[in-house]
Amino acid sequence: MNVLITNDDGPEAYGLALLQRAARATFPEAQIVTIAPHNGQGGLGMAITPIPPEVLTVEQLEKDFYICHGKPADLIYVGLGMSDRFLAEGRFDLVLTGVNHGQNIGMDVFHSGTVGMAMLASGFFGVPAVAFSQQVENWALSADETTFRTAAAYLPELLQDTLQDRSCRSINFPSRQPKGMRTCSVSMFSRFRPHLVPHNRRETEDVAQLEEGFITISFLRPTMLGAAEALHKQDRMGQVPVREVSP
Repeated sequence: MNVLITNDDGPEAYGLALLQRAARATFPEAQIVTIAPHNGQGGLGMAITPIPPEVLTVEQLEKDFYICHGKPADLIYVGLGMSDRFLAEGRFDLVLTGVNHGQNIGMDVFHSGTVGMAMLASGFFGVPAVAFSQQVENWALSADETTFRTAAAYLPELLQDTLQDRSCRSINFPSRQPKGMRTCSVSMFSRFRPHLVPHNRRETEDVAQLEEGFITISFLRPTMLGAAEALHKQDRMGQVPVREVSP
């Protein structure tokens, strides 16, 4: 098994190290390769550097850990499109992105590099992908184990269920002890422009559910036609019952 880990917060991000540790513990026999951007580049979605990916500079920091001088989406083209540069044999079976410092809910999914990389991996390359994001309510706090404590506690459980199909999932961890986990659709509501379409905020969708304290799991289907409609509709799994979690 081969796993590719990427992020958009840069190679020194705490969330990236957290995801690396969790993936190694969950998939001890896998080859796990990390490719990070050379610096933090949040909010770029699927933007790319307008040059062929093979021209981008890639540096090896240590065994199976690389940085790429490009945008977050470039990492997917480099990693999945040129996997022989990183793997002795085979191709990547799974892509994990994050853990992002900050939630990616509602319209965030269209702007997020973390989610954009996962959608590109799944939609274009057909590789199962999961984007992980940690809700942040107090941005004055440093990005450390306190901020990411919920992600750290529940990543192992969520990583167990990552190879069922070629789906793309966006998972957000609340900043406090979760009330449970909910599969829910993505809200067409913007946290950054809430005044524009306030009626788009629905209580059963990810924005409201994360604010209520649930871990949200949203399935994204990034097809060329009807992408927004697919994101807006309830996933075929529907609203699942609340899964209680103990403190």
